[in-house]
Amino acid sequence: MVDTPNDDATKPADALPTGPKRPQRRHRPREETRALLLNTATELAIERTRPESAKLHNPLADIRISDVLVEVNRRNPDDKKLTTGAFYQIWSDQAAFQRELMSHVMDEIATPGAGQIQALAFELVASGAAPEEIFRQISEADFQWTSASPELFLALGLGALAPVDMVREAQAGANERYVNATDHLLTILLRYARRRLRPDRTMEDLIWAIEALSVGYLLRSRTHPDIPRRADSEGWSVLASAYLGIVHAFSEPLPDNMDDSEGSGTTT
Repeated sequence: MVDTPNDDATKPADALPTGPKRPQRRHRPREETRALLLNTATELAIERTRPESAKLHNPLADIRISDVLVEVNRRNPDDKKLTTGAFYQIWSDQAAFQRELMSHVMDEIATPGAGQIQALAFELVASGAAPEEIFRQISEADFQWTSASPELFLALGLGALAPVDMVREAQAGANERYVNATDHLLTILLRYARRRLRPDRTMEDLIWAIEALSVGYLLRSRTHPDIPRRADSEGWSVLASAYLGIVHAFSEPLPDNMDDSEGSGTTT
């Protein structure tokens, strides 16, 4: 029996392929493509809202899928090129993409630095630090971490400029995660400080008051970075003093004859 030669064996030597093989382009799974497009679109939106390039309109309106595809392909030259076909396999149109992009941005900033803040607070509790000092340090650390997040400033701009219904829908899940994470930490710290919420206040009241303070100072810091950091004679920043003031305004000391666990319940 005679072996049949393969195709290359029958070709003249000068017809055989020469040089390095072209690399195989990788095919991305659908969810990886979705994440890549959303992350790239977020970065484009951040870039376009920087002070030197920002315009007075909803920054998502200018994030076209064609821009995102060009940027993805530029950053990943060795991967299979993404086309509008890949986009329409995930989203029905540009509006659907923008709605999910809004939710993606809000999810990114739902609990910025939450893990670091909780670790710092627990470390201070374990060391026996005074409650006031713990509130001072976590307020300043949280401000430092969040002010370094371009995603947060993008989310603040979107919240102010995008349609209200779109913002409300996008923030629903992010708000729930933020409240849950902050509720857990503040409950522990109030118990440590032997304080409880005032009868006519809820944990959500306290959380959103603190968030309003932080957001206000974050926006002010863009043009006057020294304002939230101005310190008094004891080294307390304006931000930390205001943070502790809100905690005290929304809570009260536990009676001397009450066990910590009796005053630890919260209502949201």
